[in-house]
Formats: sequence, structure tokens, C-alpha cells
Amino acid sequence: MTRPRGPRGGDGGQGGDGSDGGVPRQRTGQGGSSASISESHQMITQAATAGRPGNSASRNSGPAGATPRNGEPAGTNPRDGESPQTPETDSPPPLPQNDATLKKDDPQTLEQIEAARVRVRQRLQELSDEAWDHVDTNRDSILAQEGYQRQREKMIEGGMREEVADLVVERTAMGTEAHRHLDNSVTNEAATMLPPETGFRLRSEVGFDADGVETSRVKDQEFRPDVILERQYQPSADDKAEWEVAHAYDLKTGLKTGIAPGWATRVTEALNLPNRPEELRPTQRPLSTD
Repeated sequence: MTRPRGPRGGDGGQGGDGSDGGVPRQRTGQGGSSASISESHQMITQAATAGRPGNSASRNSGPAGATPRNGEPAGTNPRDGESPQTPETDSPPPLPQNDATLKKDDPQTLEQIEAARVRVRQRLQELSDEAWDHVDTNRDSILAQEGYQRQREKMIEGGMREEVADLVVERTAMGTEAHRHLDNSVTNEAATMLPPETGFRLRSEVGFDADGVETSRVKDQEFRPDVILERQYQPSADDKAEWEVAHAYDLKTGLKTGIAPGWATRVTEALNLPNRPEELRPTQRPLSTD
């Protein structure tokens, strides 16, 4: 079988932005020299002209929003759902402490939700970087997998030009595998990032229906953030503590797109979030400015 060719890809699959491509940081070694960003843009444009299919497989593709979160001054939130950067310090941020007897919109709860976000922010960024490093380093072996090769062959059999199929498959594979790597990393480290005694926890790849009810049935899922932050709450003194979503994150590896504003609004309203979903973007994959 012929291995897919083309520039290195963007989002795809589980968290895919099938509509945009690009290249990661320049690398040398196996696979030859990397294409420049301008060269990749040109190839993507040529592929689109040749009939590249749209982004129907994308879960939440679209242009990055620019709406700041409630109560934040302009300029503190350059991309939709992205948190302001916090200065690096030698000591880690303090552990949050959730009070399950308080409601989600209680000022003390909101303060602790923010503390939990600050606590995990640096590590989530590191895990996002590691996810893209993984697919960047293992690009050739990933694209050689039988499933992706079969996908490419079906596209070509359906009349798609080889260079277009290569581009689509590569971007899908790179995005899918980056999301899978992040999913595994968060699952393995969740309890370390937020110990159980904090009353908070992290989970990855959790699906919800249109009403914000968690469901494992893919066909019933209206949206599925890549990572969610949950807090315990106790409806009454006699009730057992339950979990509710306090914040959502979405990994974006596409060169040109961030979180779609419509998707962010749907998630925020369905889950009753105090802040819009936050973008996780590998530092090797900055948004294009052209």
C-alpha cells in the first residue's frame, strides 16, 4: 500500500477540525524535511480547488470566537474559551477545596472552580504539547496503520485524487491520535492533578445529550468535550453527593480554527457552565494569522 503523503495535518476524528490543515514545528530526520507553513497553505488551497470534501466529519469545526467570558475586560481572552495566562511560579498553585453543600453559582464555589482551573492549567498544557509531540514524532507509523490506509483506498476508489486523499487522511489521523493520546494521559493523571479530597475531578471524552445529560451512547451524544472538570454537590443534607460539570476543555490542533462559537454556546448552556469552554492548543500549533 502507498503511504499517505502531504503536509502534516490538523484536527480530525474525535476532536477534529477537518476543515483546516497546517504544519507543526519544523522537524528533521525520518520522513524527510518538513514543508513550510506557506507551502502547506498552498497545498491545502490546491487540494480544496481539486475537490477536497468538506468538514462534515468535524465535531465542532469553525472559526475561533472572540467573545470574552462574562466579567472579563477586553483583551484578557484572545480566543474563545481560552483562559488568561498565569505567570509561572516556583511553587504550584494551591489545591482548591470544593464545598458540596454550596450551589454552583455561589461566589465561593465560583472562586474554587477558578482555583481548580488554575491548578491544572499548566499540566493540561503540557499534556496537550506531549500529545502533539507524539503524533509529530510517530507520523509515519500512524499513517501506515491499516485503518487509515483502508480509509485512503476507499477515497481513491470513490474517485478522489490521490493527493487530496493523502491530505484528508493525514489530517484526520493526526488529529484523532492526538486526541487519543490526551485522553489516555488525562485518565492516568487525573487523580494526581486534582486529588479526591479537593472535591474536584477531571475526566476525558465524556459525551452528553442535547439536555446536558451524560450518555455513553454515541448516537445520542450532542457534544463531547475532550476534558471536563467536575465538582461534587449535595442537593440536601440527606442526599448523597453527586457530580456536576464545572468547566469544559477542547483540544484544537488545527492551524486555522479554534473552538466554534456555536458549539461553545451549546455546551455552556446545556451544562450550565460559569465560563465558556476552554481551548487546549499545543504550543507547536499556533493559530494562523494570515
